[in-house]
This record gives sequence, C-alpha cells and structure tokens, in this order.
Amino acid sequence: MRTVNGVTVMSLFQHYHDSFNPETLAVLQSVLDETWTALQNKASTFSETETRTAIADLIVKFAQQGERDPQKLKALVLAALPSYEAQ
Repeated sequence: MRTVNGVTVMSLFQHYHDSFNPETLAVLQSVLDETWTALQNKASTFSETETRTAIADLIVKFAQQGERDPQKLKALVLAALPSYEAQ
C-alpha cells in the first residue's frame, strides 16, 4: 500500500511479491505511475482503473521477460497500448 494525495492505494503489483523482489516491485510501480502520467498529459480520456490495470499487466509481462530498465519498460508499454501514439 502507498499514499497518493492523502489516500491509501493498494498497489496493482501486490500479488507479485513472490515473483519480484521489493526493489523491482518499486521500479514497476514507478513505471506504472510515469506511464499513467504520460497518458494523462495527452489529455485523452481513459478509465483510470481499467487503464492502470492494463498498464500494470503489460509492465509485468515485460518484466517477466527480463526487462528491468524503467525507461525501456515505459516505452514498451506505451508502444503496446493501441490508443497511444507518441508525440
């Protein structure tokens, strides 16, 4: 769990504590937050819950394939989202 704007939020990665160490989980959470921010900056309308879940699923997919670099993970996720086009 973590706090965002004074609200306690459960991590979408909480079920992966057996698959990834705490440091990697922190990186994955950071990538999720940065990717969500990138999508919001495009002023697109997305369902936050569904989109953040889809982002988390993609992050886990790429992390399970061995990618750990936050910028590469973010780029891979953004490229995999059908509704995102890089500016």
